[in-house]
Amino acid sequence: MSNLGAILAGALLAGIAALVWPRHRRRRRVRVAEKESLRADRVASALDTIAMCLQAGLTPARALSISGTRVPEASIVRGVLADVHRSLARGDPGGVAWQRHTRQLPELQMLAGAWTLTESSGASLQPAVAWSAGHLRERRAAAERLGAVSAGARSSMYLMLLLPFTGGPIGFFIGIPPWELYGNVPAAMACILGFGFAFGGVAISRRILARALRPAALPTDPPHEDSTMTDVTDAALLLHLALAGGSGIIECLEAVVPTCRGRVRADLARVAAAYRWGKSHDEAWAYAADAWEPVAIALGLALDHGAAPAEAVRSAANRLRASETVRLEAAAGKAGTLLIVPLAMMFLPAFMLTTVLPLVINLVPGAMGGG
Repeated sequence: MSNLGAILAGALLAGIAALVWPRHRRRRRVRVAEKESLRADRVASALDTIAMCLQAGLTPARALSISGTRVPEASIVRGVLADVHRSLARGDPGGVAWQRHTRQLPELQMLAGAWTLTESSGASLQPAVAWSAGHLRERRAAAERLGAVSAGARSSMYLMLLLPFTGGPIGFFIGIPPWELYGNVPAAMACILGFGFAFGGVAISRRILARALRPAALPTDPPHEDSTMTDVTDAALLLHLALAGGSGIIECLEAVVPTCRGRVRADLARVAAAYRWGKSHDEAWAYAADAWEPVAIALGLALDHGAAPAEAVRSAANRLRASETVRLEAAAGKAGTLLIVPLAMMFLPAFMLTTVLPLVINLVPGAMGGG
């Protein structure tokens, strides 16, 4: 059975190598994440420069030109700024130019929407750009907090994955090389079954973490794409920006609709159409998902009492964002506790099958035909 033991020992070494290799991949992903973080900083800094230039009375094209010179040549942000500058110089709409690059730079999504709103409503561009920079920094800070909360759960998962691979080192330490440890049929079968449990535990753990970190989704509304609470919050903030320009509610809703996607876009389009049909405030917002209720209530109270609707909508959007952030952080913290399930059901049985049982078979004379 030495050949069987050698094969399983080689498989064990390959598994250990696989554990080490993804670690290098994770390092590359960390470097990519660091680049994305640096890119977000550069986008925010570029927007700050544009806002300052606009405040000084420069044209948007000139502001973009100056902002681009402050970004390193190797940065993708500089290329985007140059392309948008060329579009503005040709007289093309700036919002459309920014929107072209949102897949390449997701950080520009809110700026593209805000820029489009200012072009359609005639509102001042400088506050919209400054607001977009602040929003980007707030979102990045929230993502960093969530990453810190979920780091413990991820570390626990990878530590639990190491358990099934301890059989070979433990056996070697007590004088049983891996090819002898797994060189009999019972130990070999236990090892194979144990690794099946281990990789099943990885799949369950990843599913738990992915579900915990997933933004809350709105109910599906075919044929529209699915949307999340993050999309609702972003659209509400854009609605606040449009209302701050002094336009009417219907005009502002219709201006925000093109900047949104999926279920959120359909909801706002329905609400705007309901207003056009002469529906009351409550009846109009009944056509939207329940997630819009805080925004609808805040807007309704502002209209009933003569308060500024823009500030009411902004406050409601900030409450929605804070609530979703707290929910995600709590879910990420809870995920660490939920990982006890794969630990008890998958990783511990894997450890028993790949480590304890083969050692018992080899150390106890006559155990299951081993020794």
